[in-house]
Amino acid sequence: MENKLEKSGQNSFMDNFVKTDDILNDMCGIIESSQKAAYRAVNTTLIQRNWLLGYRIASEEL
Repeated sequence: MENKLEKSGQNSFMDNFVKTDDILNDMCGIIESSQKAAYRAVNTTLIQRNWLLGYRIASEEL
């Protein structure tokens, strides 16, 4: 039986993984992809936080 990873919209870097014969290169690619995904998630959360803070300040001033 073949072992398959479940695909999820949240884990797009997993969808793009391509196994090669070079385990070290594969591991470096996995680490880089996961770091980029984490950076994007943090940036999205910070943008939402800042927007909500600005919205709250603007609604108080009005």
